[in-house]
Amino acid sequence: MKKLLVVAVVALLALALVACGGEKPDVKREGVMTYAEYAAAELQTEVVIETFIQAKQGWWENNGVGMATFYTQDTEGGYFLYNLPCSKEDYDKMVPGTHVRVKGWKAEYAGEVEIIDATYEILTDGTYVASATDITALLGADNLADSMNMFVAVKGAT
Repeated sequence: MKKLLVVAVVALLALALVACGGEKPDVKREGVMTYAEYAAAELQTEVVIETFIQAKQGWWENNGVGMATFYTQDTEGGYFLYNLPCSKEDYDKMVPGTHVRVKGWKAEYAGEVEIIDATYEILTDGTYVASATDITALLGADNLADSMNMFVAVKGAT
């Protein structure tokens, strides 16, 4: 009887996790790139990522189409979403921590690696707000760019 009760409880917990979107936000889903895969992808490559809004740069209309720019991050790295077609209503919903799936093209402009010509989907299965990573020791180092688009802190600089 105890075994049956344990099996029933485990099954109910599993169903509850699925129903509540219990998948961890950093679990890779089929067709979605990890940050390492994204970073290794060549420029002008189509990319699909899941990431979390960290900051907004702005929203505007361009020929009647809403556009927005976001800084996003997952537990592995940061992404810059440039000129993302986005309604004002969705822009207002995309607060820090909002989980989004983005499909677009990896590009670079003036040294900034970004995702352009993208579409997005707001996901409801978790949130993530990054803590600032201290990059003080990386100033002047060759690998400073590895922190591009991430939430960072510099300490003791003048």
